[in-house]
Amino acid sequence: MRKKVSFLKAITIFIQSSPVKLAAALSIILSINSCSDPSEIGLVLDPSTEQIGVFYSEIPLSASMVLLDSFNTTSSQGRIIVGGDKSDFFGVTEAIGFSRLSFNPGASLLREDAIFDSAKFSINVSNLEGENFDQPKNFQVHRLTQALLDTTYYNFDKLDYDAENPIASGSFILKPDTVNTLTMDLDSDLAADLFGKLTTNDPVFSNIFTFREYFKGIAIKGNPDENINISANIGGGTGMTIYYHYDEDTVSRTYPINTIQSRHFTHVNNDPSGTPLENVMERGQSFDVPGDYLGSKSGLGLLLKLDTSPIQEFLDTLANVSFNQVQLEIGPIADYPEHRTPHNRLLMYFSTDNNRIMVRSDGALVAVQQENANQTNQDSQGNVVPAVSNQTSLILDTESRVFRNQVTSYINALYRSGLERRDLLVYPRDPNSQGADHFKRSLREYQVRKDHIMLKVYYTKVKR
Repeated sequence: MRKKVSFLKAITIFIQSSPVKLAAALSIILSINSCSDPSEIGLVLDPSTEQIGVFYSEIPLSASMVLLDSFNTTSSQGRIIVGGDKSDFFGVTEAIGFSRLSFNPGASLLREDAIFDSAKFSINVSNLEGENFDQPKNFQVHRLTQALLDTTYYNFDKLDYDAENPIASGSFILKPDTVNTLTMDLDSDLAADLFGKLTTNDPVFSNIFTFREYFKGIAIKGNPDENINISANIGGGTGMTIYYHYDEDTVSRTYPINTIQSRHFTHVNNDPSGTPLENVMERGQSFDVPGDYLGSKSGLGLLLKLDTSPIQEFLDTLANVSFNQVQLEIGPIADYPEHRTPHNRLLMYFSTDNNRIMVRSDGALVAVQQENANQTNQDSQGNVVPAVSNQTSLILDTESRVFRNQVTSYINALYRSGLERRDLLVYPRDPNSQGADHFKRSLREYQVRKDHIMLKVYYTKVKR
């Protein structure tokens, strides 16, 4: 049971109900730096006149941590995560990317007189995060021994593969903030087998289904000890290429067998032994973490869950007020290495009682909406339902390392419009990402002190 927090600060400024004076006073108040102590500001006026009280309150919010259940990483993202990292807070995290391979069944196979040149495996890297880029990073590609099926895979799912005999491996000096393509020699025995089948019109290459029976797919791995993870593109740039020529050729030809339009998913394994999170093991449960910090980690599906009951307790003390500005802040977050930046936006999804993202009856995910947008709508029966079409987010200020944004319209909806209060799952995602879920594309993370989550409220009410 978490202890209930108290409202740390509250100030009141009384001004006469002149519109000019009211506007001037609000201008002063709303320009206060968030680090200033509002109790330093005050006006003394004749208490016998009708007055407008301008109030400021800071409401600290407690949070727990949730390991999301049913964190689907199947095919929808077009990326797989490969690699891992080690952390005193999060423990050891490893990501393995799984994918089928495919080829163009309409393309001509090689003639019998084709001459083999070489065979390579390439990984098209769209993004990477890590440390110590002056040191080599190692990656391996393994052949699946268990087929990847037409089903949904979650980040805790994993397939069997030949761990002892990689079909490709390499050591690379990676460069952050640039395009990286990792190219490795393909195992010579596999290369010879593929080339032989391509030049003899083997039934394996008659269609994609016979090929999958022969070659079930790949698993791509890194080394968590090297503190590097890559986001690899699924497509023409990731897969095998057979190079060959004919006697009449002056340059090599290519036959690609790659991951284009191939089913894929990411497995993420975490060992939090010896960390504050070692008891955060059961998915779908909220956990109070010992110590001063909380955190979130992408790929793993680990989120902060904000307890919003103090907001309701605060609203229950108010009558006939107008909210001028309400701001939610998380941070400053703990410092982070240059090339391991957290996601810069946090959506605020409504949480169900079993710690899942709330879904409206039409299948839309429910989240806090933008300022000046409707927070509620009415359904066909006239019931008040949450609005969903204009999600807002907390935005990271990289200088102060604080996630913040205004949530005035949301608080007004809780207070006036019958919006049901729910705890909030703080989900790293840009509301403008057009369907891309970057929380599933990396192992980005952040940590924040438990006492650095705050709702800051400016409001007015008439005093008679």
